[in-house]
Amino acid sequence: MRIVFALSLVAALACSGAARADEADPAEPTAADRQAVADCIAKAGEEEGGSAFRCIGVISDPCLAEPDNDNTVMMGACLARESTLWDERLNDDYKTLLDGLEGEARDKLKAGQKAWLTVRDTTCEVESSFWQGGTGFGTALTGCMLRETATRDLSLVALRAYLEE
Repeated sequence: MRIVFALSLVAALACSGAARADEADPAEPTAADRQAVADCIAKAGEEEGGSAFRCIGVISDPCLAEPDNDNTVMMGACLARESTLWDERLNDDYKTLLDGLEGEARDKLKAGQKAWLTVRDTTCEVESSFWQGGTGFGTALTGCMLRETATRDLSLVALRAYLEE
């Protein structure tokens, strides 16, 4: 009887693991997420007075509004999902801008990026410190990183557009 129970338990665990393997990680951005941000930025550029800064939160805000996401674990996943996406964009856009620069301009961009990273990290440490020891700490930190990283990415994109004119 113990063997039947043990085999049943192993089968149940294997099936539940397989089901979870098929589910998307709620903290990982999808291709649709990346497209939604790209579309939002493109649309903002087409509108008179449009600002791409309104695209910050285009993924996390609807995710946070979902009824099942009203807990800190899912809030963190919603914020991390969009934060990861903006970090990817920032890395790509920074590299593209850097590749188009030479000499002193290139050195200044590198120094500026290094300084910005320090400012971002310090800003987010301060903001999240108000929740130190509480359940809101991680979401505050991730939300700040999302906002600051997205803002920096959009600033670099604007700089590149200006230099290309």
